[in-house]
Amino acid sequence: MNLHFLGGAMEIGGSCIYIRIAGRGILLDSGIRQSVFKDPIPDFRTIQERGGVDAIIVSHAHMDHIGTLPIISKAYPSARIYMTAMTEDLTRVLLYDSLKIMKYREDEIPHYSEQDVLAMLGRIHPIGYQTPFPIFDRFTLTFYPAGHIAGAACIYLVTEDGSLFYSGDFSAFSQRTIEGIRIPKLRPDVAIVETTYGNRLHANRMVEEKRLVELVRECILQKKKILIPTFALGRAQEVLLILRMAFLNQELPAVHVFVDGMVRDINQMYVRNPIYLKNALGKRIFNGNEPFYTKEIRPVANTQEREELLAKTEPVVIISSSGMLTGGPSAQYAKLLASSKDASIIITGYQDEESPGRQLLKLLESPEGGSLTIGGRTVPVKCRIEQVGLSAHGDKSEIMSLLERLSSRRIFLVHGNREAIEELGNELAAEDYRRQVYLPECGQEYRIELRRKRKQTAFYPVYTMQMEREFMPEDEKLLWDYWQEHYLGKALSISQIAWIWYGRACDSDEAALARMQDIFRHSNYFSANVRRLFLFEANTREAVTEALAPKELTMQELELKILNIFQEYPYRKIGYHFDRKEALLQFDYPDSQDMENFQEKARIFASETGWNIRINPATNHSAAGILLSLLFGERLLKTSYFQDRKCYSITLSGKDNKKADREASRRFEAETGWRLLINGRAETGWNPLVHGNAGVGVYLDDENIRETYLFVPEDVSVKVVEQNQAFLQIDLAFASLSHRPDKKSLKQDSKGKYLELSFISPMIGRRYQKVIQTLANQTGWRIRIADKVNQNTLFKNIQVLCMKRGITPVKNPSYLPERKTVQVKVRRSLEPEILDLVAKEFQKQTGYGCEMLTV
Repeated sequence: MNLHFLGGAMEIGGSCIYIRIAGRGILLDSGIRQSVFKDPIPDFRTIQERGGVDAIIVSHAHMDHIGTLPIISKAYPSARIYMTAMTEDLTRVLLYDSLKIMKYREDEIPHYSEQDVLAMLGRIHPIGYQTPFPIFDRFTLTFYPAGHIAGAACIYLVTEDGSLFYSGDFSAFSQRTIEGIRIPKLRPDVAIVETTYGNRLHANRMVEEKRLVELVRECILQKKKILIPTFALGRAQEVLLILRMAFLNQELPAVHVFVDGMVRDINQMYVRNPIYLKNALGKRIFNGNEPFYTKEIRPVANTQEREELLAKTEPVVIISSSGMLTGGPSAQYAKLLASSKDASIIITGYQDEESPGRQLLKLLESPEGGSLTIGGRTVPVKCRIEQVGLSAHGDKSEIMSLLERLSSRRIFLVHGNREAIEELGNELAAEDYRRQVYLPECGQEYRIELRRKRKQTAFYPVYTMQMEREFMPEDEKLLWDYWQEHYLGKALSISQIAWIWYGRACDSDEAALARMQDIFRHSNYFSANVRRLFLFEANTREAVTEALAPKELTMQELELKILNIFQEYPYRKIGYHFDRKEALLQFDYPDSQDMENFQEKARIFASETGWNIRINPATNHSAAGILLSLLFGERLLKTSYFQDRKCYSITLSGKDNKKADREASRRFEAETGWRLLINGRAETGWNPLVHGNAGVGVYLDDENIRETYLFVPEDVSVKVVEQNQAFLQIDLAFASLSHRPDKKSLKQDSKGKYLELSFISPMIGRRYQKVIQTLANQTGWRIRIADKVNQNTLFKNIQVLCMKRGITPVKNPSYLPERKTVQVKVRRSLEPEILDLVAKEFQKQTGYGCEMLTV
């Protein structure tokens, strides 16, 4: 086993370790140094000289561990990249943010291109925790939770030539977002462990969190503006949850907390990956609740708002990246606040020696004050400076405990400054003479001769069911009975459970494992472990009996089911008959609904709830009258309708315009499902006995056809990329934008296949015409903006905006498609300024208008 330390040895930054073992070249992390005084790139020449890379394994998504992945992956495109799914999502966000930063530095040549990042992301193979995965023949990789940040993993490699443990960055204590490091009794021949705080002991975490709340409270009462620069990944989410709980417990007075910078994008990745979070936080997300934002805590919408919130007289709290004030919005805020006596900056994390944040910490030791140089500008520091210890790295005692648990005889200490590493190394060597403690420096190589490899222990199920079919929901009871008999009290990963079911390892069948995990996530027989959401255990007999007992659904639960199942139907009201368990949907135009599709969804609704659902057959003639007025204007003299024939008859004045009247008739019949007679005659030739109901969206007039927004590649010679690759490029293009497609679909028309992007509304999609045209040019696909509206999201957005402004709706919002408006009924009249703010924000979020009606 040969170990080459290419970066991150006797330093913090640029973590990169190259290993030759069992005939393979393995790279552990590929970070970047962010100090302006050091070469940012690890020593990749050694890799070329020693035989190249066969696989890259990533511990977590901080830039000092992933920052050069596009470079090394481009050089070795056949090498697969292994990380957790959470780390994959975070890596995408962080590297694209890095691309934006490099573009701003006009005098520097970027380290890599967007295409390099895109290609690298396509080589990632995500692996879950505690899921042994054979990356090569007789070469097994297992990830274990490392604490530190969401998705972080300790790496354990077992080969025929020996075993190796790499901690990455880790912490043992439980944070608000994640649990601490969790590893079984491993037996590595070699252990590589981080020592960021190898010569320090941390303060009590609860004491430091309480101190942060007290500092914020004190500054608020002094009417100061408070900046908390945080690392966008990990630290920011911890600070948000600390303040959120403080508001909930009324430990802080009401004040606005603004979240800025890349923190906003990272928060979305947390919502996408609840399984990697602490049990309570993960369940909050699984239940559809917002984990970070409240009426007090909200994201900064745009650059203009930054200036506005600092101009206000009242106190405000700003949580923004970067954590060391080296860039991002936090540096902009610090420039403006540092020279003000009515401001405070609270440092919560590690600061590089050359960082502006370190300059501020040094001023804590200087009662005379000083200045801050940031962004090429020097400003006097008059603001209050404080430091709170919220580190996510293990301290000296935690490092010692980890090494004691691993009991490896060959230990390499990395990821720390020289003083910390040497102090801990000397203590470890003196404590046990049998240990071989190595303190490597960048560029050094070590050859480890293993005369006797340690015997490995692993979970191999003794009792297996030997099933030859895929696990299905109806198999839960069968597996639960078997579990009760053979594995009672065990908490197991999905891969281990699959082994019990099939009688063999099936790690390569990722789709089957994902489906199995989804079944367990919603099971009545099994539950996620209370501390580790990726492990499952069997419920007690009492819990199963209670879970299987029939439960009466509340009105809110019924309404949520209806919203989910019938989301494409534009109903305006729901009626409930609890005596006969029936829900009644009221439409403006019930005869235009797709009844075949509705009946299918009604069967699904009945099977999931035990309730029947039907459509109220009554047409809203008031709405039909408004529609006729919109279509025919002042020419409309008289209107009448015939219920039995489902027919409207109108009298028009003035000169006939057959073409326009025919188009208006078709639109009316398509929207209402009723026939229209104009001055006693039908303009469309539509016979309800032959054609039936028109159906929603059957007909589009010329204006709507023009508004379908189909984007065609400008260069017809561009090669059409594979469908999933196109979807990935679409995700990446929208990753940093304010809106993203709700759905991406493959469609077909007379000209062939095309991609359709569905947004909250077509108006939102049209805001990104340039982006979509660029995607069409890059992928070679025709791309269309769908003309559908996501009513669920419309209603959710208006409800959230109402909550933030203290507005309590009387009932659920109404959807008015012909006016592109959502209507909310309230009990009291509201100030015009509040109405204007809500309307502007809603229009910005959805492209739709909103109106408040007082009842």
